Amino acid sequence: MSTNTKIAKAYIILIAASIFGNILSMGKEMLSAKYFGITKAMDAYYVALTIPNFIYAIITSIFVFFIPIFIKHRTHDKEEANKIASIVVNYLFIFLVLSAIVIFVFANEMLRYGFRGLDTETYILSVKILRIICFTVIFSGLISMLSSILNAYEHFTWPAFSQTFITISVIILILFFTKKWGVFVFVWGLLIGLLIQFAFLAPISKKKGYKHYLSFNWRHPAIKEILQLSFIFYMLSILGSLNPFINRTMASWLPSGSIAALSYADKLVQVPLMIFSGTIATAIYPFLSTQIAENKIEDMKDSLATGIKMTGFIFIPMAVIMIILARPTIKLLFQRGIFDAQATDLTSVIYICYTFQLFTNYAAVIINRIFLIYKDMMVLFKIVLLNILLTIILNFIFMKIINPPAAGIALSASVTSLFITIFLFKLLKKRINNIHGISIIKSLIKTTFFALISGLMTFIAFQGLSILFPTPSFLNHFIQLAGASIIGLTVFAVISYLMKFKEAEKIFYLIKNKFGTAF
Repeated sequence: MSTNTKIAKAYIILIAASIFGNILSMGKEMLSAKYFGITKAMDAYYVALTIPNFIYAIITSIFVFFIPIFIKHRTHDKEEANKIASIVVNYLFIFLVLSAIVIFVFANEMLRYGFRGLDTETYILSVKILRIICFTVIFSGLISMLSSILNAYEHFTWPAFSQTFITISVIILILFFTKKWGVFVFVWGLLIGLLIQFAFLAPISKKKGYKHYLSFNWRHPAIKEILQLSFIFYMLSILGSLNPFINRTMASWLPSGSIAALSYADKLVQVPLMIFSGTIATAIYPFLSTQIAENKIEDMKDSLATGIKMTGFIFIPMAVIMIILARPTIKLLFQRGIFDAQATDLTSVIYICYTFQLFTNYAAVIINRIFLIYKDMMVLFKIVLLNILLTIILNFIFMKIINPPAAGIALSASVTSLFITIFLFKLLKKRINNIHGISIIKSLIKTTFFALISGLMTFIAFQGLSILFPTPSFLNHFIQLAGASIIGLTVFAVISYLMKFKEAEKIFYLIKNKFGTAF
């Protein structure tokens, strides 16, 4: 099986898992909006969640460098590779336990000085939530490690599908325990889901070839290599993970509900990002590592260019349609219960501002991975500093000139993503000659032109369907949105195919063959 076929197989499996998981996730968000809206309780939950997420983002530096090193040793000695993985797991567990204890003990201080804009009621609730949710970092870290090991063994199915356990747990608790536990249904649902996911993945990793050793040999050459590389990246991750912290800290000074509205909009925009960009990045990373390790640079360039072009083909028309249908989408999904029309208006504007970053976020992730494989820490350091600087400056600017101010934070994220992607691409061109830049740009221009045509047809179709189905009901709203989206995407697909767009031909080829090579 060729490398590109393996990537396609991994990509399709991950897309299927992401689609299934995000359908469940949308169900969870709809229930969240119905029962909690954009209230102080949701602000408190998202503020508390910032700290564990910060820790989790930091430890991902280990996984980034672990995979290529693990693959390199697994090729020659599977047992030695498992010993290396075991050492990492053992030290990671100690770090995660200590982190959870520190967060529990200093929860008051972390939230008092980190989120000064919170009112007393929201602050007190945030502390209570944080002292429970801090223990999720232990299981999140171990699960990510097991997933990395399985991915390194080129097994993607169960790590991807097992993430739904968390969503299912939260949904069940919302439905049956909201009146009794309030916002804590999210906290306990997350913790229970992680426990189930860990219990599920541990035996699968053993079955696929992983054997755990109780070893703490930090002098192992591979461990030293991981530590040397990840230490620098660890420091960069601390800085890079400040962005969500900065955004929520600045949002804490805005009117009540701003943090919750930002979170609802962000999660909705993250759906296509998680389905497509996250899956591509996860699927392509081991293969890019292998191509570079084997000095197959031309193959790596082709994989990189194909990945960017294919995702532009997916994300650009999707972004256009999402912007056109923003308000009716938010209304359909969230406007019920205590999530009123005012909450819909606020969340819709934020959602539109976030949508502009769809393509650039993906491109940045892929290019970033190449620099990681090359272990070019200086580039990453420049990117992290630029990211933080742009986030702070643009947040201040857009919060002043955009109404509502929370939308300014979202627009700042999109503009920052654009600048970062352009900067990364220019740096990559300096390192690697002829990365098919002209070919990529031509493809993106064509995609954008076709997407604008499909966007116009989406708008016309939505207006027409609104006349045909005027009665305000969930079913009619769904028909309007689904019908307009399908018409818009169909127009884009047909135009692309008729114009013999290469990316369209590749996708139609996969569909025609029913993904036979992937499965």
